[in-house]
Amino acid sequence: MTACSLVQSQIIHIRHGEPSHRLERKGLSIWIDLDHVDEADCQSVFFSVGRWNVMAFHEADHGWNFKSKEPPRPLAEYARSMAKNILPHKPIDRVRLLTFPRILGMSFNPISVYLCSSGGQDVLVIYEVRNTFGDMHSYVGVLEEGQSVSHEVKKNLHVSPFFSMEGGYRLRIKASDEMMRLLIRYTHGNDLRLTATLRGEITSLTTASLLSGLVATGQLPMRPWLAIHWEAVKLWFKKVQFFKRPEPQSTSWTLAKIKGNKSS
Repeated sequence: MTACSLVQSQIIHIRHGEPSHRLERKGLSIWIDLDHVDEADCQSVFFSVGRWNVMAFHEADHGWNFKSKEPPRPLAEYARSMAKNILPHKPIDRVRLLTFPRILGMSFNPISVYLCSSGGQDVLVIYEVRNTFGDMHSYVGVLEEGQSVSHEVKKNLHVSPFFSMEGGYRLRIKASDEMMRLLIRYTHGNDLRLTATLRGEITSLTTASLLSGLVATGQLPMRPWLAIHWEAVKLWFKKVQFFKRPEPQSTSWTLAKIKGNKSS
């Protein structure tokens, strides 16, 4: 992996039950090594770290920098501090982040995922979830050595006004050198309410791949935010029940439980 790669993906959201609803769109994410952001800053004239550009990554948008008025602190240190709370005897030697970049200075990240490795094995994952109300909460899961696992966790952030705060998530990420897969299932009791998937191909970020990726996926500034609100209008016309935003949780993260081992 280079310091920063692109992930051209297909993103699908399926609302189960009545009324059902489906959202499908193309996505363009970055998969960046947080210990080598300076190298990433040199990969293309149209990509920058911490500065305005056609495409950019800003550490100020994530982790302990979110809504902070202080100068941004390295996100690699943030992920390691989180890992130290949960895996104090596992030194983290690599931290990678999957997120949407800023396009022409603007971005919105419904979910960003940190993958922390120790001794060449992925040992911890941080699912950083954000809503359109300006709130953020992280779900943190331990990874078993050599195994691809799902995590289950109680819902602790009001994400959509068309779902209540009841229920929980099943979360899973699988990243290889060539492919990225992210799965989110939201359940309430025994009922599956939402399935969201991101499946994409990983390629090195270069000027050519950046420009072709923008064209191929039709990226615009704030596209995820616009797509979310457009789908909300559709759901409103379908008369889906509306839930008011509750007061956010005082805790910034929740530890998730492992839910079974899988090989694929």
